[in-house]
Amino acid sequence: MLTRETYRGIFAYPPTPFTSELALDEDALRSNLRKLVRVGVDGIVLAGTSGEFYTLEPEEYHTMARILREESKGGVQAMMGAIGLCTADTIRQARIATAEGIDGVLVVQPYYLQLTTGELLKFWSDLCHACPEIGIVINHYDWIRQTYSLETYRALSHLPNLLGSKEAHWDFELWRKMHRESPLLHMSSTDAGWLVELYRNGAIGAGSLQLAMMPHVVRDVMDLCATGDLPAAEAALSPLTEFTGRMKLGQGRPHVFPSELAGWQNYSNTARHKALVDAFGFLKAGPPRRPGIAVPLELQQQLAEYLRQRHPALIPPANYEQQVPATRIWR
Repeated sequence: MLTRETYRGIFAYPPTPFTSELALDEDALRSNLRKLVRVGVDGIVLAGTSGEFYTLEPEEYHTMARILREESKGGVQAMMGAIGLCTADTIRQARIATAEGIDGVLVVQPYYLQLTTGELLKFWSDLCHACPEIGIVINHYDWIRQTYSLETYRALSHLPNLLGSKEAHWDFELWRKMHRESPLLHMSSTDAGWLVELYRNGAIGAGSLQLAMMPHVVRDVMDLCATGDLPAAEAALSPLTEFTGRMKLGQGRPHVFPSELAGWQNYSNTARHKALVDAFGFLKAGPPRRPGIAVPLELQQQLAEYLRQRHPALIPPANYEQQVPATRIWR
């Protein structure tokens, strides 16, 4: 069970791999998980936002939880998203995760309507009491209209299996305030740009999307942090941050994407992220599920060539997971 003592380190958020026919790719999922365990993550989270939770059938959720439990070895914490439109849906998923031996669940409150403060506190209390044998982490996702304040977290701190939050937003000062003053634990999922600064501020760890693409860069940055050479760590992180920002957000005003990738802006964040994961070659992602539309093969080929020509140092070495020492990334 994930606890306030063990919710620490680097947690990876890999995409859910699908085949070209949009079936769950169980072989790719196992391969992805084994690679992440080998490079030294502290936790792995499936069926969250980047895991396309909203597309998964109930039996697929069961399967993913079982595979995650089987492949999370050596103390790696196994987490599943548990995200529904009502309290009963969320409890149902959290109980499935508990039955499959999962350590923790990452939860967004029912999100179709904004909850009142009283409703929000009642939801978390109901969930924690209904599922006492699993660690629960709030997904404070800023695309959803629900405010979480320091006072909110203080009001929830009496719930023993509510650990804290994943702060999924770009407000560094908000994260730092929570980190310093809240009785709960607050891990940022913004590793591009923030990774070294999080370490400098004594963070409990960080969530990482970039491990799915550039594990060698993330590991190099954290190795430098462990030696105390934070300026060198910042320099090592800079290419990752610049690339991630340009490919996902564009550059300048208005946002402009690389001219070599004409049409890149016409695809969703999920579709672009999965195309990037496949282009880097460390993990397998496959296409997004409907309503997502996959980046077409020709554009994916242009992306792979763009990486080779413009950013070869960001491409992980072949079989990288077999070359790293058996130590954790966050130390």
